[in-house]
Amino acid sequence: MSSIKIRASASAGRYRRLVHTVRRFYLPASSSSLPTVQLWIGGQSLATSSGGTVVHTHPKTGRESCQAVVAGEKEVNDAIMSSKTAFEEWRDVTGWEKKGILQIVGKLIKDRSKDLEEALRADSTFSDLVVKKDQESALHLLEGASHTAISVEGTIPQTVDGSFSMVLRQPYGPVLSIPAFNYPLTLALRSIAYPLACGNTVLLRASPLLPQFFQLLGHLFQDAGLPKGALQILNFSEKDVAERIEQIIAHREVRMVNFTGSVRLGKILAAKCGQYLKPSVMELGGKSVAIVLPSADLELAANNILFGAFFNSGQVCMSTEQVLVHSEIANEFEKVLKEIAEQAKWGEQGMEMVRPGSGDGARDLYDNAIKEGAKVLYSSSNTSSTSSTSSTSFPPTIFSSLPASSKLYIEESFSPLLSLHRLSSTEDIIQHANSHSTGLTSSIFTNDYREALDMAKELESGAVHVNGMTIHDQHNLPHGGWKDSGYGRFNSKGAIESFTQTKNVRFVKSGKLPLGLIYEGL
Repeated sequence: MSSIKIRASASAGRYRRLVHTVRRFYLPASSSSLPTVQLWIGGQSLATSSGGTVVHTHPKTGRESCQAVVAGEKEVNDAIMSSKTAFEEWRDVTGWEKKGILQIVGKLIKDRSKDLEEALRADSTFSDLVVKKDQESALHLLEGASHTAISVEGTIPQTVDGSFSMVLRQPYGPVLSIPAFNYPLTLALRSIAYPLACGNTVLLRASPLLPQFFQLLGHLFQDAGLPKGALQILNFSEKDVAERIEQIIAHREVRMVNFTGSVRLGKILAAKCGQYLKPSVMELGGKSVAIVLPSADLELAANNILFGAFFNSGQVCMSTEQVLVHSEIANEFEKVLKEIAEQAKWGEQGMEMVRPGSGDGARDLYDNAIKEGAKVLYSSSNTSSTSSTSSTSFPPTIFSSLPASSKLYIEESFSPLLSLHRLSSTEDIIQHANSHSTGLTSSIFTNDYREALDMAKELESGAVHVNGMTIHDQHNLPHGGWKDSGYGRFNSKGAIESFTQTKNVRFVKSGKLPLGLIYEGL
Protein backbone atom coordinates (compact mmCIF):
# COMPACT_ATOMS: atom_id res chain seq x y z
CA MET A 1 0.00 0.00 0.00
CA SER A 2 2.96 2.29 0.60
CA SER A 3 3.59 2.30 -3.14
CA ILE A 4 0.47 4.34 -3.80
CA LYS A 5 1.63 7.85 -4.60
CA ILE A 6 -0.40 10.77 -3.34
CA ARG A 7 0.19 14.14 -4.90
CA ALA A 8 1.97 16.49 -2.50
CA SER A 9 -0.70 19.10 -2.96
CA ALA A 10 -3.54 16.76 -1.89
CA SER A 11 -5.39 17.82 1.22
CA ALA A 12 -5.30 15.69 4.37
CA GLY A 13 -8.99 14.93 3.97
CA ARG A 14 -8.50 13.75 0.40
CA TYR A 15 -5.61 11.56 1.51
CA ARG A 16 -7.72 9.94 4.24
CA ARG A 17 -10.53 9.24 1.76
CA LEU A 18 -8.14 7.57 -0.68
CA VAL A 19 -6.53 5.42 2.04
CA HIS A 20 -10.00 4.43 3.28
CA THR A 21 -11.02 3.47 -0.25
CA VAL A 22 -7.90 1.37 -0.81
CA ARG A 23 -8.21 -0.42 2.51
CA ARG A 24 -11.87 -1.15 2.00
CA PHE A 25 -11.97 -2.29 -1.60
CA TYR A 26 -8.54 -3.60 -2.49
CA LEU A 27 -6.13 -6.21 -1.12
CA PRO A 28 -2.42 -6.01 -1.91
CA ALA A 29 -1.31 -8.96 -4.01
CA SER A 30 1.36 -11.17 -2.46
CA SER A 31 3.49 -10.92 -5.61
CA SER A 32 3.04 -7.23 -6.29
CA SER A 33 2.66 -3.88 -4.60
CA LEU A 34 -0.21 -3.06 -6.94
CA PRO A 35 -3.72 -2.92 -5.45
CA THR A 36 -5.84 -5.95 -6.36
CA VAL A 37 -9.32 -5.34 -7.71
CA GLN A 38 -11.56 -8.17 -6.61
CA LEU A 39 -14.61 -9.88 -8.04
CA TRP A 40 -18.01 -9.13 -6.50
CA ILE A 41 -20.08 -12.32 -6.32
CA GLY A 42 -22.96 -13.07 -3.97
CA GLY A 43 -22.45 -9.83 -2.12
CA GLN A 44 -18.83 -10.62 -1.27
CA SER A 45 -15.41 -9.64 -2.60
CA LEU A 46 -13.28 -12.49 -3.96
CA ALA A 47 -9.52 -11.97 -3.98
CA THR A 48 -8.69 -15.20 -5.83
CA SER A 49 -10.27 -17.11 -8.69
CA SER A 50 -9.71 -19.88 -11.19
CA GLY A 51 -9.18 -17.18 -13.83
CA GLY A 52 -6.12 -15.62 -12.21
CA THR A 53 -5.32 -11.91 -12.54
CA VAL A 54 -4.54 -9.35 -15.22
CA VAL A 55 -2.61 -6.12 -14.84
CA HIS A 56 -4.21 -2.83 -15.87
CA THR A 57 -2.02 -0.11 -17.36
CA HIS A 58 -3.01 3.55 -17.33
CA PRO A 59 -3.37 4.47 -21.04
CA LYS A 60 -1.80 7.93 -20.73
CA THR A 61 1.06 7.34 -18.29
CA GLY A 62 1.80 3.77 -19.35
CA ARG A 63 2.20 2.81 -15.68
CA GLU A 64 0.66 -0.28 -14.11
CA SER A 65 -2.13 0.91 -11.82
CA CYS A 66 -3.69 -2.28 -10.44
CA GLN A 67 -4.21 -5.96 -11.04
CA ALA A 68 -7.74 -7.33 -11.43
CA VAL A 69 -8.96 -10.76 -10.41
CA VAL A 70 -10.74 -12.25 -13.42
CA ALA A 71 -13.63 -14.68 -13.39
CA GLY A 72 -13.09 -18.17 -14.74
CA GLU A 73 -15.75 -20.71 -15.64
CA LYS A 74 -16.41 -21.60 -11.99
CA GLU A 75 -16.84 -18.02 -10.82
CA VAL A 76 -19.19 -17.27 -13.71
CA ASN A 77 -21.40 -20.22 -12.78
CA ASP A 78 -21.35 -19.17 -9.13
CA ALA A 79 -22.37 -15.63 -10.10
CA ILE A 80 -25.23 -16.87 -12.30
CA MET A 81 -26.66 -19.11 -9.60
CA SER A 82 -26.30 -16.38 -6.99
CA SER A 83 -28.13 -14.01 -9.34
CA LYS A 84 -30.89 -16.58 -9.85
CA THR A 85 -31.34 -17.09 -6.09
CA ALA A 86 -31.42 -13.33 -5.48
CA PHE A 87 -33.98 -12.88 -8.26
CA GLU A 88 -36.46 -15.11 -6.44
CA GLU A 89 -36.40 -12.56 -3.61
CA TRP A 90 -35.90 -9.31 -5.54
CA ARG A 91 -38.80 -9.80 -7.97
CA ASP A 92 -41.26 -9.74 -5.05
CA VAL A 93 -39.84 -6.62 -3.42
CA THR A 94 -42.35 -3.80 -3.81
CA GLY A 95 -41.72 -0.97 -6.23
CA TRP A 96 -41.67 1.46 -3.33
CA GLU A 97 -38.87 -0.48 -1.62
CA LYS A 98 -36.93 -0.60 -4.88
CA LYS A 99 -37.43 3.14 -5.25
CA GLY A 100 -36.07 3.75 -1.77
CA ILE A 101 -32.94 1.68 -2.40
CA LEU A 102 -32.18 3.48 -5.65
CA GLN A 103 -32.64 6.84 -3.96
CA ILE A 104 -30.17 5.82 -1.26
CA VAL A 105 -27.68 4.88 -4.00
CA GLY A 106 -27.97 8.48 -5.20
CA LYS A 107 -27.24 9.82 -1.73
CA LEU A 108 -24.23 7.54 -1.36
CA ILE A 109 -22.87 8.72 -4.72
CA LYS A 110 -22.92 12.29 -3.39
CA ASP A 111 -21.14 11.17 -0.22
CA ARG A 112 -18.55 9.13 -2.13
CA SER A 113 -18.08 11.37 -5.13
CA LYS A 114 -14.42 11.97 -4.34
CA ASP A 115 -13.76 8.25 -3.93
CA LEU A 116 -15.39 7.59 -7.30
CA GLU A 117 -13.34 10.33 -8.93
CA GLU A 118 -10.08 9.07 -7.40
CA ALA A 119 -10.72 5.54 -8.66
CA LEU A 120 -11.67 6.84 -12.10
CA ARG A 121 -8.50 8.89 -12.44
CA ALA A 122 -6.40 5.97 -11.17
CA ASP A 123 -7.60 3.97 -14.19
CA SER A 124 -7.65 6.54 -17.00
CA THR A 125 -7.90 10.20 -18.02
CA PHE A 126 -11.10 12.25 -18.06
CA SER A 127 -11.55 16.01 -18.08
CA ASP A 128 -12.90 17.79 -15.00
CA LEU A 129 -15.99 18.73 -16.98
CA VAL A 130 -16.73 15.11 -17.94
CA VAL A 131 -16.28 13.89 -14.36
CA LYS A 132 -18.60 16.59 -13.03
CA LYS A 133 -21.29 16.14 -15.69
CA ASP A 134 -21.09 12.35 -15.45
CA GLN A 135 -21.91 12.47 -11.74
CA GLU A 136 -24.73 14.96 -12.30
CA SER A 137 -26.14 12.80 -15.09
CA ALA A 138 -25.89 9.67 -12.92
CA LEU A 139 -27.91 11.30 -10.14
CA HIS A 140 -30.53 12.40 -12.64
CA LEU A 141 -30.70 8.85 -14.02
CA LEU A 142 -31.14 7.33 -10.56
CA GLU A 143 -34.00 9.72 -9.88
CA GLY A 144 -35.66 8.48 -13.07
CA ALA A 145 -34.97 4.80 -12.32
CA SER A 146 -36.44 5.16 -8.84
CA HIS A 147 -39.69 6.47 -10.35
CA THR A 148 -39.61 3.68 -12.93
CA ALA A 149 -39.68 1.19 -10.05
CA ILE A 150 -43.15 2.39 -9.03
CA SER A 151 -44.41 2.77 -12.60
CA VAL A 152 -44.40 -0.87 -13.68
CA GLU A 153 -48.07 -1.61 -14.32
CA GLY A 154 -50.30 -3.76 -16.48
CA THR A 155 -53.69 -3.42 -18.15
CA ILE A 156 -57.19 -4.92 -17.97
CA PRO A 157 -58.37 -5.27 -21.57
CA GLN A 158 -61.93 -5.99 -22.64
CA THR A 159 -62.71 -9.53 -23.80
CA VAL A 160 -65.17 -10.94 -26.34
CA ASP A 161 -66.43 -13.73 -24.06
CA GLY A 162 -66.89 -11.72 -20.90
CA SER A 163 -63.92 -13.30 -19.14
CA PHE A 164 -61.70 -11.17 -16.93
CA SER A 165 -58.13 -10.71 -18.18
CA MET A 166 -55.17 -8.99 -16.62
CA VAL A 167 -52.02 -8.28 -18.63
CA LEU A 168 -49.14 -8.18 -16.16
CA ARG A 169 -45.62 -6.86 -16.74
CA GLN A 170 -43.04 -9.04 -15.02
CA PRO A 171 -39.22 -9.11 -14.95
CA TYR A 172 -37.19 -11.55 -17.02
CA GLY A 173 -34.72 -12.71 -14.37
CA PRO A 174 -30.92 -12.41 -14.31
CA VAL A 175 -29.73 -9.91 -16.95
CA LEU A 176 -26.23 -9.69 -18.40
CA SER A 177 -25.36 -5.98 -18.57
CA ILE A 178 -22.34 -4.72 -20.52
CA PRO A 179 -21.97 -0.93 -20.28
CA ALA A 180 -19.62 1.31 -22.23
CA PHE A 181 -16.67 3.09 -20.61
CA ASN A 182 -16.93 6.60 -22.00
CA TYR A 183 -19.43 8.14 -19.55
CA PRO A 184 -18.54 5.68 -16.83
CA LEU A 185 -20.81 6.36 -13.87
CA THR A 186 -23.93 7.18 -15.88
CA LEU A 187 -23.61 4.24 -18.25
CA ALA A 188 -22.72 1.77 -15.49
CA LEU A 189 -25.67 2.87 -13.38
CA ARG A 190 -28.01 2.82 -16.38
CA SER A 191 -27.09 -0.80 -17.04
CA ILE A 192 -27.76 -1.66 -13.38
CA ALA A 193 -30.54 0.61 -12.15
CA TYR A 194 -33.17 0.13 -14.88
CA PRO A 195 -33.06 -3.69 -14.87
CA LEU A 196 -33.20 -3.61 -11.05
CA ALA A 197 -36.06 -1.12 -11.04
CA CYS A 198 -38.06 -3.54 -13.19
CA GLY A 199 -37.39 -6.46 -10.84
CA ASN A 200 -34.47 -8.19 -12.59
CA THR A 201 -31.08 -9.03 -11.12
CA VAL A 202 -27.85 -7.99 -12.85
CA LEU A 203 -24.60 -9.65 -13.87
CA LEU A 204 -22.37 -6.67 -14.72
CA ARG A 205 -19.35 -7.08 -16.97
CA ALA A 206 -16.92 -4.46 -15.63
CA SER A 207 -15.06 -2.44 -18.23
CA PRO A 208 -11.45 -3.66 -18.49
CA LEU A 209 -10.47 -0.02 -18.97
CA LEU A 210 -11.79 1.06 -15.56
CA PRO A 211 -11.44 -1.87 -13.13
CA GLN A 212 -10.86 0.11 -9.92
CA PHE A 213 -13.80 2.37 -10.65
CA PHE A 214 -16.25 -0.47 -11.34
CA GLN A 215 -15.33 -2.30 -8.16
CA LEU A 216 -16.74 0.54 -6.04
CA LEU A 217 -20.24 -0.18 -7.35
CA GLY A 218 -20.86 -3.47 -5.54
CA HIS A 219 -20.42 -1.95 -2.10
CA LEU A 220 -22.32 1.15 -3.20
CA PHE A 221 -25.50 -0.81 -3.97
CA GLN A 222 -25.18 -3.22 -1.05
CA ASP A 223 -24.73 -0.35 1.41
CA ALA A 224 -27.94 1.12 -0.04
CA GLY A 225 -29.85 -2.03 0.92
CA LEU A 226 -29.77 -4.11 -2.27
CA PRO A 227 -30.03 -7.82 -1.36
CA LYS A 228 -26.85 -9.86 -1.69
CA GLY A 229 -26.57 -11.45 -5.11
CA ALA A 230 -28.86 -9.00 -6.90
CA LEU A 231 -25.74 -7.43 -8.44
CA GLN A 232 -22.62 -9.33 -9.53
CA ILE A 233 -19.55 -7.53 -10.89
CA LEU A 234 -17.23 -9.61 -13.06
CA ASN A 235 -13.84 -8.91 -14.59
CA PHE A 236 -12.65 -10.93 -17.59
CA SER A 237 -9.30 -11.32 -19.31
CA GLU A 238 -9.14 -10.35 -22.96
CA LYS A 239 -7.96 -13.84 -23.94
CA ASP A 240 -11.14 -15.59 -22.77
CA VAL A 241 -13.74 -12.83 -22.54
CA ALA A 242 -15.62 -14.16 -25.58
CA GLU A 243 -15.83 -17.63 -24.02
CA ARG A 244 -17.04 -16.29 -20.67
CA ILE A 245 -19.65 -14.00 -22.25
CA GLU A 246 -21.02 -16.87 -24.31
CA GLN A 247 -21.09 -19.01 -21.17
CA ILE A 248 -23.34 -16.41 -19.55
CA ILE A 249 -25.63 -15.91 -22.55
CA ALA A 250 -25.98 -19.65 -23.08
CA HIS A 251 -26.92 -20.39 -19.47
CA ARG A 252 -30.61 -21.20 -19.06
CA GLU A 253 -30.93 -19.00 -15.94
CA VAL A 254 -29.72 -15.84 -17.73
CA ARG A 255 -32.79 -14.42 -19.43
CA MET A 256 -31.67 -11.33 -21.38
CA VAL A 257 -28.72 -9.16 -22.42
CA ASN A 258 -28.24 -5.40 -22.19
CA PHE A 259 -25.32 -3.95 -24.17
CA THR A 260 -24.07 -0.42 -24.82
CA GLY A 261 -21.14 -0.12 -27.21
CA SER A 262 -20.00 -0.33 -30.80
CA VAL A 263 -22.06 -1.56 -33.74
CA ARG A 264 -19.44 -4.22 -34.46
CA LEU A 265 -19.61 -5.79 -31.00
CA GLY A 266 -23.36 -5.26 -30.85
CA LYS A 267 -23.85 -7.40 -33.94
CA ILE A 268 -21.69 -10.17 -32.48
CA LEU A 269 -23.64 -10.16 -29.21
CA ALA A 270 -27.00 -9.94 -30.99
CA ALA A 271 -26.06 -13.01 -33.03
CA LYS A 272 -25.23 -14.89 -29.82
CA CYS A 273 -28.54 -13.80 -28.32
CA GLY A 274 -30.30 -15.08 -31.42
CA GLN A 275 -28.45 -18.38 -31.20
CA TYR A 276 -29.68 -18.93 -27.65
CA LEU A 277 -33.03 -17.14 -28.09
CA LYS A 278 -32.35 -14.44 -25.51
CA PRO A 279 -34.00 -11.01 -25.82
CA SER A 280 -31.64 -8.05 -25.77
CA VAL A 281 -31.40 -4.28 -25.56
CA MET A 282 -28.74 -2.84 -27.87
CA GLU A 283 -27.69 0.82 -27.61
CA LEU A 284 -24.98 1.09 -30.24
CA GLY A 285 -22.92 3.72 -32.00
CA GLY A 286 -23.90 6.36 -34.48
CA LYS A 287 -22.74 8.86 -37.06
CA SER A 288 -24.83 11.73 -35.74
CA VAL A 289 -25.53 14.67 -38.03
CA ALA A 290 -26.20 18.31 -37.25
CA ILE A 291 -28.20 20.10 -39.95
CA VAL A 292 -27.85 23.86 -40.44
CA LEU A 293 -30.59 25.52 -42.49
CA PRO A 294 -30.72 29.07 -43.93
CA SER A 295 -32.84 30.57 -41.13
CA ALA A 296 -30.57 29.25 -38.34
CA ASP A 297 -28.79 31.33 -35.73
CA LEU A 298 -25.30 30.53 -37.02
CA GLU A 299 -23.42 31.37 -33.84
CA LEU A 300 -25.77 29.22 -31.75
CA ALA A 301 -25.44 26.39 -34.25
CA ALA A 302 -21.64 26.61 -34.30
CA ASN A 303 -21.43 26.67 -30.51
CA ASN A 304 -23.67 23.63 -30.04
CA ILE A 305 -22.06 21.69 -32.86
CA LEU A 306 -18.55 22.20 -31.51
CA PHE A 307 -19.60 21.18 -28.00
CA GLY A 308 -21.45 18.15 -29.33
CA ALA A 309 -18.47 17.12 -31.46
CA PHE A 310 -15.64 17.59 -28.97
CA PHE A 311 -17.19 16.99 -25.53
CA ASN A 312 -15.36 14.09 -23.87
CA SER A 313 -12.90 14.16 -26.78
CA GLY A 314 -15.65 12.92 -29.12
CA GLN A 315 -16.05 9.73 -27.07
CA VAL A 316 -19.85 9.77 -26.96
CA CYS A 317 -22.13 7.57 -29.05
CA MET A 318 -24.25 10.69 -29.64
CA SER A 319 -21.29 12.90 -30.65
CA THR A 320 -21.81 15.16 -33.65
CA GLU A 321 -19.79 13.59 -36.46
CA GLN A 322 -21.07 15.41 -39.56
CA VAL A 323 -22.42 18.90 -40.20
CA LEU A 324 -24.83 19.11 -43.13
CA VAL A 325 -25.11 22.77 -44.07
CA HIS A 326 -27.35 24.28 -46.75
CA SER A 327 -25.17 25.67 -49.54
CA GLU A 328 -27.04 28.98 -49.36
CA ILE A 329 -25.25 29.80 -46.07
CA ALA A 330 -22.27 27.43 -46.27
CA ASN A 331 -19.56 30.06 -46.78
CA GLU A 332 -20.79 32.21 -43.92
CA PHE A 333 -21.25 29.25 -41.59
CA GLU A 334 -17.77 27.87 -42.28
CA LYS A 335 -16.33 31.25 -41.27
CA VAL A 336 -18.42 31.40 -38.07
CA LEU A 337 -17.59 27.80 -37.15
CA LYS A 338 -13.86 28.34 -37.57
CA GLU A 339 -13.89 31.63 -35.63
CA ILE A 340 -15.72 30.12 -32.66
CA ALA A 341 -13.44 27.08 -32.65
CA GLU A 342 -10.39 29.34 -32.58
CA GLN A 343 -11.87 31.37 -29.72
CA ALA A 344 -12.05 28.20 -27.62
CA LYS A 345 -8.21 28.05 -27.54
CA TRP A 346 -8.02 24.30 -26.96
CA GLY A 347 -4.23 24.14 -27.31
CA GLU A 348 -1.95 21.94 -29.38
CA GLN A 349 -1.39 18.90 -27.19
CA GLY A 350 -4.60 17.23 -28.29
CA MET A 351 -7.58 15.80 -26.44
CA GLU A 352 -6.93 12.71 -24.33
CA MET A 353 -8.97 9.55 -24.93
CA VAL A 354 -9.53 6.48 -22.77
CA ARG A 355 -8.82 3.47 -24.96
CA PRO A 356 -5.17 2.63 -25.65
CA GLY A 357 -4.43 3.38 -29.29
CA SER A 358 -7.35 5.79 -29.72
CA GLY A 359 -5.00 8.51 -30.89
CA ASP A 360 -3.50 6.15 -33.44
CA GLY A 361 -6.99 5.30 -34.71
CA ALA A 362 -7.87 8.98 -35.09
CA ARG A 363 -4.58 9.58 -36.89
CA ASP A 364 -5.33 6.79 -39.36
CA LEU A 365 -8.73 8.34 -40.14
CA TYR A 366 -7.09 11.78 -40.50
CA ASP A 367 -4.32 10.55 -42.79
CA ASN A 368 -6.77 8.61 -44.95
CA ALA A 369 -9.05 11.64 -45.28
CA ILE A 370 -6.14 13.86 -46.35
CA LYS A 371 -4.97 11.21 -48.80
CA GLU A 372 -8.45 11.07 -50.36
CA GLY A 373 -8.52 14.86 -50.81
CA ALA A 374 -10.14 16.30 -47.67
CA LYS A 375 -9.30 19.85 -46.60
CA VAL A 376 -8.74 20.90 -42.98
CA LEU A 377 -10.97 23.80 -42.03
CA TYR A 378 -9.68 23.91 -38.45
CA SER A 379 -7.24 22.09 -36.18
CA SER A 380 -6.09 23.09 -32.70
CA SER A 381 -2.61 21.99 -33.74
CA ASN A 382 -0.60 24.47 -35.79
CA THR A 383 1.38 21.71 -37.45
CA SER A 384 0.20 20.10 -40.63
CA SER A 385 1.47 16.71 -39.42
CA THR A 386 -0.17 14.74 -36.60
CA SER A 387 2.81 12.41 -36.11
CA SER A 388 3.73 14.15 -32.84
CA THR A 389 0.42 13.34 -31.11
CA SER A 390 0.39 10.54 -28.53
CA SER A 391 -1.25 7.14 -28.96
CA THR A 392 -4.12 8.26 -26.70
CA SER A 393 -4.70 11.84 -27.86
CA PHE A 394 -5.58 13.83 -30.96
CA PRO A 395 -6.22 17.54 -31.64
CA PRO A 396 -9.82 18.59 -32.36
CA THR A 397 -10.07 18.81 -36.14
CA ILE A 398 -12.74 19.93 -38.61
CA PHE A 399 -12.65 18.77 -42.22
CA SER A 400 -14.31 20.36 -45.20
CA SER A 401 -14.74 18.71 -48.61
CA LEU A 402 -14.53 15.21 -47.12
CA PRO A 403 -14.66 12.71 -50.01
CA ALA A 404 -17.14 9.83 -49.89
CA SER A 405 -14.20 7.51 -50.55
CA SER A 406 -12.61 8.28 -47.17
CA LYS A 407 -13.07 5.99 -44.16
CA LEU A 408 -14.18 8.90 -41.98
CA TYR A 409 -17.14 9.51 -44.31
CA ILE A 410 -18.63 6.18 -43.20
CA GLU A 411 -17.01 5.13 -39.92
CA GLU A 412 -17.85 6.46 -36.46
CA SER A 413 -14.62 8.09 -35.30
CA PHE A 414 -15.25 8.15 -31.52
CA SER A 415 -12.59 10.85 -31.42
CA PRO A 416 -12.38 14.65 -31.89
CA LEU A 417 -12.96 14.62 -35.66
CA LEU A 418 -15.76 16.54 -37.37
CA SER A 419 -16.60 16.93 -41.06
CA LEU A 420 -18.65 19.62 -42.81
CA HIS A 421 -20.71 18.90 -45.94
CA ARG A 422 -22.43 21.37 -48.27
CA LEU A 423 -25.79 20.32 -49.75
CA SER A 424 -28.00 22.30 -52.08
CA SER A 425 -31.49 21.43 -50.77
CA THR A 426 -33.33 20.03 -47.78
CA GLU A 427 -34.11 16.93 -49.83
CA ASP A 428 -30.39 16.32 -50.41
CA ILE A 429 -29.72 16.92 -46.71
CA ILE A 430 -32.31 14.33 -45.64
CA GLN A 431 -31.01 11.84 -48.19
CA HIS A 432 -27.45 12.28 -46.95
CA ALA A 433 -28.48 12.01 -43.29
CA ASN A 434 -30.46 8.84 -43.89
CA SER A 435 -27.80 7.22 -46.07
CA HIS A 436 -25.80 6.07 -43.07
CA SER A 437 -26.52 2.65 -41.62
CA THR A 438 -26.92 4.02 -38.08
CA GLY A 439 -29.49 6.38 -36.61
CA LEU A 440 -29.10 7.29 -32.95
CA THR A 441 -29.55 11.05 -32.70
CA SER A 442 -29.44 14.23 -34.81
CA SER A 443 -29.85 18.00 -34.65
CA ILE A 444 -31.58 20.62 -36.79
CA PHE A 445 -30.72 24.31 -36.49
CA THR A 446 -33.41 26.59 -37.89
CA ASN A 447 -35.90 29.25 -36.84
CA ASP A 448 -38.56 27.76 -39.11
CA TYR A 449 -40.23 25.27 -36.76
CA ARG A 450 -42.65 23.94 -39.37
CA GLU A 451 -39.67 23.06 -41.53
CA ALA A 452 -37.92 21.52 -38.52
CA LEU A 453 -40.89 19.29 -37.66
CA ASP A 454 -41.35 18.15 -41.25
CA MET A 455 -37.67 17.29 -41.49
CA ALA A 456 -37.61 15.59 -38.07
CA LYS A 457 -40.35 13.20 -39.19
CA GLU A 458 -38.25 12.13 -42.18
CA LEU A 459 -34.95 11.62 -40.36
CA GLU A 460 -34.21 7.97 -39.56
CA SER A 461 -33.01 8.67 -36.05
CA GLY A 462 -34.06 7.78 -32.51
CA ALA A 463 -33.95 11.46 -31.46
CA VAL A 464 -33.99 14.82 -33.22
CA HIS A 465 -32.99 17.97 -31.31
CA VAL A 466 -34.11 21.30 -32.77
CA ASN A 467 -31.62 24.07 -31.97
CA GLY A 468 -29.77 21.82 -29.52
CA MET A 469 -26.72 19.57 -29.75
CA THR A 470 -26.90 15.90 -30.63
CA ILE A 471 -25.82 14.82 -27.11
CA HIS A 472 -28.85 14.67 -24.84
CA ASP A 473 -30.46 12.20 -22.46
CA GLN A 474 -33.27 12.72 -19.94
CA HIS A 475 -34.76 10.12 -17.62
CA ASN A 476 -38.36 10.62 -18.75
CA LEU A 477 -37.58 10.55 -22.49
CA PRO A 478 -37.03 7.27 -24.38
CA HIS A 479 -33.43 6.77 -25.46
CA GLY A 480 -32.31 4.38 -28.17
CA GLY A 481 -31.50 4.11 -31.85
CA TRP A 482 -32.85 3.15 -35.25
CA LYS A 483 -31.23 0.83 -37.79
CA ASP A 484 -27.72 -0.28 -36.82
CA SER A 485 -27.80 1.94 -33.74
CA GLY A 486 -29.75 -0.79 -32.03
CA TYR A 487 -33.15 -1.52 -30.52
CA GLY A 488 -34.89 -1.34 -27.18
CA ARG A 489 -35.17 1.79 -25.07
CA PHE A 490 -33.88 3.15 -21.78
CA ASN A 491 -35.69 5.56 -19.45
CA SER A 492 -39.21 5.58 -18.03
CA LYS A 493 -41.80 3.68 -20.09
CA GLY A 494 -39.13 2.66 -22.60
CA ALA A 495 -37.15 0.90 -19.85
CA ILE A 496 -40.27 -0.87 -18.59
CA GLU A 497 -41.07 -2.15 -22.07
CA SER A 498 -37.46 -3.31 -22.53
CA PHE A 499 -36.81 -4.96 -19.17
CA THR A 500 -40.19 -6.59 -18.47
CA GLN A 501 -42.31 -9.07 -20.38
CA THR A 502 -46.09 -9.43 -20.54
CA LYS A 503 -48.18 -12.21 -19.05
CA ASN A 504 -51.89 -12.60 -19.74
CA VAL A 505 -53.88 -13.92 -16.76
CA ARG A 506 -57.49 -14.78 -17.72
CA PHE A 507 -60.37 -15.68 -15.43
CA VAL A 508 -62.99 -17.65 -17.39
CA LYS A 509 -66.70 -17.70 -16.57
CA SER A 510 -67.87 -21.18 -15.63
CA GLY A 511 -69.34 -23.17 -18.50
CA LYS A 512 -68.87 -26.61 -20.01
CA LEU A 513 -67.60 -27.01 -23.55
CA PRO A 514 -69.40 -29.11 -26.25
CA LEU A 515 -67.13 -32.17 -26.35
CA GLY A 516 -69.50 -34.06 -28.64
CA LEU A 517 -69.03 -31.58 -31.48
CA ILE A 518 -65.27 -32.19 -31.79
CA TYR A 519 -65.66 -35.17 -34.16
CA GLU A 520 -68.57 -33.90 -36.24
CA GLY A 521 -67.64 -33.47 -39.89
CA LEU A 522 -64.32 -35.34 -39.63
